[in-house]
Amino acid sequence: MTYYIFAGLIYACILAILLLVLVFGLRARRNVKHEKVTALAKGFSPLDVQHIFIGKTYPRRLTRALIVHWAQMGYIRVKHLDRNRVRLVPIKMPPNHADPDAVFFDRGTYVRECDLFVRLFDKRNSVEVNLNRAMFTRNQVQIINSAYAVREDEGVYSSAHYALKVLTTVLSVVPFFLASIYLFIVETGNGGAIICPFIMCMGLFFFRFVRDVPMFPRVAVGLAFGGSGVGVLISYYTQIYDPFGIGYTAVAILFIGSLILIRFVDYREKNNLSDYSDLINYRKYLLFARKSELLKFDYYAVLPYLYAFNIKPLVKRKFNCNELPPWYVSESGKRGKLL
Repeated sequence: MTYYIFAGLIYACILAILLLVLVFGLRARRNVKHEKVTALAKGFSPLDVQHIFIGKTYPRRLTRALIVHWAQMGYIRVKHLDRNRVRLVPIKMPPNHADPDAVFFDRGTYVRECDLFVRLFDKRNSVEVNLNRAMFTRNQVQIINSAYAVREDEGVYSSAHYALKVLTTVLSVVPFFLASIYLFIVETGNGGAIICPFIMCMGLFFFRFVRDVPMFPRVAVGLAFGGSGVGVLISYYTQIYDPFGIGYTAVAILFIGSLILIRFVDYREKNNLSDYSDLINYRKYLLFARKSELLKFDYYAVLPYLYAFNIKPLVKRKFNCNELPPWYVSESGKRGKLL
């Protein structure tokens, strides 16, 4: 009887997660305008795409997108060095946000972008960039973000949005705790082993939220702690009678819920969905428009958004990109990975 109570609680948590994903995922889709968007506003930055999609900007993920965007805006010239490396030569500084010549979509994002530009060149005549690596150091980004009192996500997400994210995360972790309690206290009587879910949570927390640590050590620590807790639970559940598979189910929802399903729980205010709708519809247009229709657009003007949307390999063939842009210098005529 005890087993069925725990199984019911575990599957109730999973049902609650699925309902949250369904209700709020459909709510977001229902409030997204369905219309054809063939271009974004002039000055729209790849950082604006991140800001609207996820509420924060991560410039370390946008090396290629920002290079092309700044080149298109006339701020830099790009010199081809080899397949993976380019040299960036500053031509002019981005104008101050209060300057009439400043062209931008969101002032807060633009101000941060200008600071990134200044910190990157820092009185240097040129900067060599490996296109496969982040253009900015973590320290540079942290210093810039710490200079502002206003959160980047202000106006994009409400407190209810974050409350739902926390609730979904908790519901994803609770089945693992319930499965551990049943196994180590009820089934085996080994109460000391209940520390396993806490070890697992340490690994999950470190991987998800300690962003200051580089990816490789973060994954390594996450696997060391989280993997050990999950491994112990699975090894024990293979030795007991588990008709509903609560051990395996708890592990599955732990990762699927906290890493994948949580992304669909979106509670933006309706009046903040307009820009989000434009991005969704523009991305859809680029993905599904005919080649004959996209040929009329300047490939290099669209390229920063192809990078920001992460759809360049799928869409590039639809554009005419045979000629090099005026801001790209290549003595050999080679394009490299940037273009």
